[in-house]
Amino acid sequence: MKRALAIAAVLGSLSVFGSGCGRANDPTPTKLDGSSSQNFEPDDIDRANNASDDVIAYCSGAVSEAQRIGCESHVTQVP
Repeated sequence: MKRALAIAAVLGSLSVFGSGCGRANDPTPTKLDGSSSQNFEPDDIDRANNASDDVIAYCSGAVSEAQRIGCESHVTQVP
């Protein structure tokens, strides 16, 4: 439960601080090794696709696909 709240807080912070700061989204995301990244991890996609209805509703405020998949794949229990 604490983990879910922590993840929600991080995602909320990203949406608040990441938007409206005059910075555009990075159109060319990169991995830590500098190579191009346009894909989600397969495990994250699978977990997001199997998220419960409660988790999907909880994550409905995500402002991007990455945020939604991150939320749906890592939140396991809704407070």
